[in-house]
Amino acid sequence: MIKKTKINDIEVEYEVIHRNVKYARLEIKTDKIRLIMPFNYNKDEEIIKNHEKWIYKKISRIKASQKEADNKELNLSRTNNEFRAMVSCFIEELSKELNVNINNVYFKRMKTRWGSCSSKKNINLNSYLMHLPSYLIEYVVYHELAHLVEMGHNKKFWNIISNKYPDYKTMEDELLIYWLLVRKIINKND
Repeated sequence: MIKKTKINDIEVEYEVIHRNVKYARLEIKTDKIRLIMPFNYNKDEEIIKNHEKWIYKKISRIKASQKEADNKELNLSRTNNEFRAMVSCFIEELSKELNVNINNVYFKRMKTRWGSCSSKKNINLNSYLMHLPSYLIEYVVYHELAHLVEMGHNKKFWNIISNKYPDYKTMEDELLIYWLLVRKIINKND
């Protein structure tokens, strides 16, 4: 069910989804809020109120990124073969740097993330990465390989990232901007 609320000066839509979960949680995906709640738990307004500051910060960041996305363009000329060769080079170089071994690399069109890493040492990369600047592709590859050292997004993980990318927060912001551009392609293909 879609509901609306106002947080400071921003009108926000949120979707309430009831699932077989133990605790309620908030998710924000490109300016849409999803509130996942246990069955028979209907305190969505209270949860939204308790997290207003966090929601406002996230939504404001997304709105600012949407404006910046208007000034960026995707690389639509890179071929799939060029992209895979580039990723292969990055993996070879960066896995040595991190002293990690991977099992396999898979490319697939993902709707919610740039990449993932499994405990079986498999790296999944979003095929839409091919439209990003090469330095961001390298960053995403490094990010996923770093999960072979530390699986969670905890302090230790971000220390590994910041050793190579002291400006990783800027990289993360840029990935959001490009995600907003890629989303247009995804929506067209749906």
